[in-house]
Amino acid sequence: MQMELQESMNAPSLRQPPALPFGEFLASLFQALEAEGVRYCVLRNYEGFPENNNGNDMDLMIGSTQLPLAIRGLRSIPGIRIVGYCELPAGAIAYVEGVSVAPGVRSLQIDFFLSLSWKKLPYLPAGKMLQTVIPRNAGALHFFVPSPVYEAITSLLATLLIGGRVKEKYFPRVQQTIAGNSTETAAILSRQFGRKLATRLVDAVLAGDRLKLLGCVTAMRASLILRSLQHGPFRGPLSIAQYYAREFIVRFSPKTLETVCILGPDGGCNATIIENLRPMLESAAKVVEKIPLRQRLPLAGGPIGNAARADSPAEGSSGAFTSMANAVLWLVAEWRSKFAEKVNITLHLHESYYHDLFINPKRCRYCGPRWFARLVGKLFPSPDLWILLDPAADALQPRPPELPSGETLRKIEAYRSFVKTRKEHIILDASKPVTSVTEEAYAAIIHMLAQRTDRKLKNRF
Repeated sequence: MQMELQESMNAPSLRQPPALPFGEFLASLFQALEAEGVRYCVLRNYEGFPENNNGNDMDLMIGSTQLPLAIRGLRSIPGIRIVGYCELPAGAIAYVEGVSVAPGVRSLQIDFFLSLSWKKLPYLPAGKMLQTVIPRNAGALHFFVPSPVYEAITSLLATLLIGGRVKEKYFPRVQQTIAGNSTETAAILSRQFGRKLATRLVDAVLAGDRLKLLGCVTAMRASLILRSLQHGPFRGPLSIAQYYAREFIVRFSPKTLETVCILGPDGGCNATIIENLRPMLESAAKVVEKIPLRQRLPLAGGPIGNAARADSPAEGSSGAFTSMANAVLWLVAEWRSKFAEKVNITLHLHESYYHDLFINPKRCRYCGPRWFARLVGKLFPSPDLWILLDPAADALQPRPPELPSGETLRKIEAYRSFVKTRKEHIILDASKPVTSVTEEAYAAIIHMLAQRTDRKLKNRF
């Protein structure tokens, strides 16, 4: 995506279509899954359907071999785009843009569960759950949910066994369901944990004893490991090894990190656009983080205030050697962030980046040689998308007096020349209203995420 300013101002790709209402999306999703022959159930938080989603995401249980069909069905829904995709040991996560779950929200995270397990050791038979699903209607919407007992056990163990905590949001309903079905609940749990431990767990739920519940966690995990060893001495250790291998790939692979650099001579404008973008991009990735300009690193002393601008003096700037050392430290830190632990898909919004070392060195208090800054700059990991906010977009036209001139225009031209050498870039007219610029930046980011995810899904399926 290389959009020059004059080409992009009226480009269709910078005009996002209205997001689908949540109820309309749900109807399309369930119809698409049924058309693909996917057996599914909504695990929890469906009480507000079709108008409201009571959770932060949407959890779907599907057959262990039906993930390709489910993704194909999801991709077939008109008006939405998958902007993030990540496979985990127990299933997959898709981040879908174009769904209005609440005012201002345009994306939805959908979790596809292929198994109900801890370290790939099943604690509930997923196939049995899907065989016992029950239909549910919400207005004209028709879908499937687990039987009450399976739903209660899943809501309890998903956080207790995996996270080592009791999720209070679900506990009253879990307690009520198990109180009316204690015998059935104990029978289901005893298949994996044994009757004694299952009875102990049920009694703790009925008594509302959180400490006793937490005291069952170690015994439950040990029971899963021992039972897997009984069924095969290699299957249990292999499953655990596969779990950690997949977790390592997800958390330490650069492929789970998307980066966008928003640059321009006016740092304040960059920061404003990023702050406006962050809530708009909610659920377009698991984590959306603003990465501020690294104006100083440890060897240079304390940070510079946010009010620093391109024309601010290099007050307190360090010597050339220290500046060069800081540039190297910055380089190491950026590469480390590419592989540092991440949670699923992470989106970084950079408020400017390494180019300021040689375009606008005063801004980051760099006073070393330009050749060294350019050399280090070539070694930096490049963002997936560069967005230039050009405050002098119509410089070739008669300019109002408030537009910049002189030295500032020369710096703007330097930013233009730099960004045009980047493979994925777009230049936006920053003289337009902030809301308009924000919308165009959002559209460009979504377009980039959707393209990258589409390539990933084509390679995967």
